[in-house]
Amino acid sequence: MAITKRYPKGKQRLFTNDLKSLLFAYGDSQTPNIETIHMLEDAVTSYLLDVIMEANKVRRLQRRNKFQETDLRFALRKDPVKLGRVHDLSTLTKEISKANKMFDVNERSLAGKDGNKTSFAKEKSTGKTGKSGKSGKKSKK
Repeated sequence: MAITKRYPKGKQRLFTNDLKSLLFAYGDSQTPNIETIHMLEDAVTSYLLDVIMEANKVRRLQRRNKFQETDLRFALRKDPVKLGRVHDLSTLTKEISKANKMFDVNERSLAGKDGNKTSFAKEKSTGKTGKSGKSGKKSKK
């Protein structure tokens, strides 16, 4: 019989559902053994804590108050696969933020052309497009 560690009731398990899905994707049953999930979760949690603690040491040595992405990169410098993944995620995050900014600029320009001060998203949610056939200028009588 395997020796299992008993956990206090208050310990929060963050990755239980994700690990169930991951185990099922890799060929385990749809309802894997709960002890297996807890063991994997402990391993993942301890690995993440080790990496974050290493990155935190770098932050403290450089006498900074805020944690930066470069700290994480330095902590993962010996693992090229994980370092590459961090680089890819960083690049993707920057591209997404640029796309969001471009979308916001387009919304403002559309709202400005109609003469309305409402945003495109607000118009879309109310069903009004600002093009009702009237020019938006007051007609002289």
